[in-house]
Amino acid sequence: MYTLHTRHLRSWQLFARRNCKSRLREPFKSSMSDCVIKDTIERGALGAPYHRVNPDETLPERWRIPIALAVGCGLIGIALRYLAREHATADAAEYITWYTFARDHGIAGLAEAFTNYTPIYSYLLLIATWFDGLGQPLSLVKMISALFEFGCATVVARMVWRFTSVALRASLAFCAVWLAPTVLFNGAMWGQADSIWTFFALVSVAMFMRHRNGVLPFAVGCSVKAQGVFLGPFVLGMILRRKIHLAWLAAIPGAYAILAIPVLIAGRSLASVLGIYLDQAHTFHRLTMNAANVWVFAGATPYAIGVAAGLVLAAATGLALSIFIAQSKRTGPEFILLVACVSLILMPYLLPKVHERYFYGFELASIALACINLRYLPFAVIAQVDGVLSYLAFESGIVMGLLPAALCNTFLVVYLLLDLRHGERGFRLPRFAWLGFIASTAGLFTYLLFAGAGLNVSLPYMLAAGLATLMTLLLVKESRCASAEGRAPSH
Repeated sequence: MYTLHTRHLRSWQLFARRNCKSRLREPFKSSMSDCVIKDTIERGALGAPYHRVNPDETLPERWRIPIALAVGCGLIGIALRYLAREHATADAAEYITWYTFARDHGIAGLAEAFTNYTPIYSYLLLIATWFDGLGQPLSLVKMISALFEFGCATVVARMVWRFTSVALRASLAFCAVWLAPTVLFNGAMWGQADSIWTFFALVSVAMFMRHRNGVLPFAVGCSVKAQGVFLGPFVLGMILRRKIHLAWLAAIPGAYAILAIPVLIAGRSLASVLGIYLDQAHTFHRLTMNAANVWVFAGATPYAIGVAAGLVLAAATGLALSIFIAQSKRTGPEFILLVACVSLILMPYLLPKVHERYFYGFELASIALACINLRYLPFAVIAQVDGVLSYLAFESGIVMGLLPAALCNTFLVVYLLLDLRHGERGFRLPRFAWLGFIASTAGLFTYLLFAGAGLNVSLPYMLAAGLATLMTLLLVKESRCASAEGRAPSH
């Protein structure tokens, strides 16, 4: 057996030598490739007949920097989360009460509605109580968010790697998500759970980018928090585009029902389980809960009228987006991710009663889009700036940042919709626009932090907010126009 195999390899060696000699007159590239084949057979195959030669078996040089960067940023992110473990907001006392109830009652506590979240969050709290002696209750609650934040960073990094095959970009994507200011605000400081539904939403988008059915993870995301529906127009559009049977839509209530089985078995009433989202909708009675969306400009609208108009507007726009996705001739993973980003920003931008943290899904998806095509880098950066401006309204009572943040989010929505229509690609670095954006944004933050909480409308505020908004517009405009000048695609 070994002799036959050796003869076969020697015949290939002879063939490679003759092939190399016969192509000496051909272009250099062709002859070199044949000689590489000969060299591989001579030095590798004959020396170890059953071993496939792989020159990258040891860690390649191109992987060392990305891995070191990811590990370093990972440790920095853990350190920052550790430092913020005791930071408490007005909601912290409620989280501690939930955790204490879960710890004291165990599985039997599932019979009670001890949180105002869906059953899956109760399960996660019960798991967190297994580690009760390792930290304070608030720290363990925040650990739940941190685990899913790590999951979000990993999913985004895999998206970028599969599409670009550039290790450094994938590593930067992981680091950008893991250390994103809004991610640290949301989980490490506030202990919110938006990373959970966003994780499943990103998994859904990643599956559609790989030409797979991503309805099921989307359904699980909707079962975690109602904000998962922000991806709904995208998912409906992909169902119509891929001609997936509409029966898959039944997975949305089906996933919720399956995940609710343990609490129903424990004795919780069906009405209590089914009424969770309805109770959440009636918690607040404001058209915007510090969200930098269109309702910042329409704050004087009567509540009932605003809610009705916002729901109709969001539903009609979402349906139009779904139809566009289904009928569009554009293809490719970048287009799939782009329409997912549009869905994730368009819904919280138009819907009423939205909190500042509901743009979380877009903020993370835009990082993936920016790493795939550098032309979208301004969109990801602006999304983070707008998010922090919104978070400061709740964190420190600095509400004056909402107006410029809402204006900048308006620019993002408009230009993303224009990108869907025109399909432009390419990148160049608009240096002046970046310089102006950084300087004006730094000035705006400095003024807001100096002025403090409350409404402090003054000439310096108008100048700082106006300049920051203008430079944001210039940045997204120059970034978008760069592709119209015949620049090569970034990837």
